[in-house]
Amino acid sequence: MNFNFFDWLRDGVRQSVLLGVSDAVEQIGTPDSASEINPEVAALLGDPAGRSATTTKRKRVARKGTTQKRLGKSLQELNPPA
Repeated sequence: MNFNFFDWLRDGVRQSVLLGVSDAVEQIGTPDSASEINPEVAALLGDPAGRSATTTKRKRVARKGTTQKRLGKSLQELNPPA
């Protein structure tokens, strides 16, 4: 028998999340279909019907002359050639 710890852990997390969502829906309930959803939330969910004309897309702006700061080291920096 082949036991994979990461598969077991992934299945446990998946089951916990599904049970948590189920419990939350059971306690809170589902929203009314007549109520409007926040346009920003609708944009995140990709709901084309919930988008309004006032919702704008955010663009990533890069400043000229600056480089984006990296948060870690690359593999070449970790293992320099000998």
